[in-house]
Amino acid sequence: MANGTSLRIGGVILAAGLSSRMGRPKQWLPLGGKPLFRHSVEAATQAGLDPVILVAGGDAEQMARAVADLPVEVIANPDFRLGMSTSLKRGLRTMQGRADACLILLADQPLVSRPLIEALCHAYLARRAHGTKIVRPLFQGVPGHPVLVDASLFPYYEALEGDVGGKAILERFREAMALLPWGDHRAGVDVDTPEDYRTVRRWLASEEGERPDVQKGDQKHREDQKDRE
Repeated sequence: MANGTSLRIGGVILAAGLSSRMGRPKQWLPLGGKPLFRHSVEAATQAGLDPVILVAGGDAEQMARAVADLPVEVIANPDFRLGMSTSLKRGLRTMQGRADACLILLADQPLVSRPLIEALCHAYLARRAHGTKIVRPLFQGVPGHPVLVDASLFPYYEALEGDVGGKAILERFREAMALLPWGDHRAGVDVDTPEDYRTVRRWLASEEGERPDVQKGDQKHREDQKDRE
């Protein structure tokens, strides 16, 4: 990321989920004229994250073709069925030694925007000298994703097992975490179910969205964060 310093911030995008609640591969759902997962890739590359690593499951070759026009490295996680932790570890291993910090993005959060990514990076750069090692967005009082982590924390992710994210690590280094309030809470909503998909499609079609769906998205976001950290 071009930031006026010698520091480099990369991005790892997790796109190897099983889509169990969707009933079909959600990464490939059409959204705004492109596959759902491509939204996260575009936001990451447009924000200048470097390198950008997309962790895929059994469809790595197809994903690579779908983003061949973007500066992104697609890697396959053969262990993706064993849970999110395997993709997270594989992505950070690939990032090791190539960046000073990494933004961990979820491919099923298509409304994460370039401005949000840039704001998280700038917050990290402004506060790292004061001990900040983690930066998270705050959506209506709820910490969410994407999560920016300093490279010094990468080794701690190696202990993760199963279908979990980095919740234990975030708790361990809570004192080194900065929370960045973000006005558009829709960026924190993930697409897990057909209802989520319909909601996000309506949000993209209408700047304001529909109030009942917004409320459902808020509640779902709050319920899901504990599992997705």
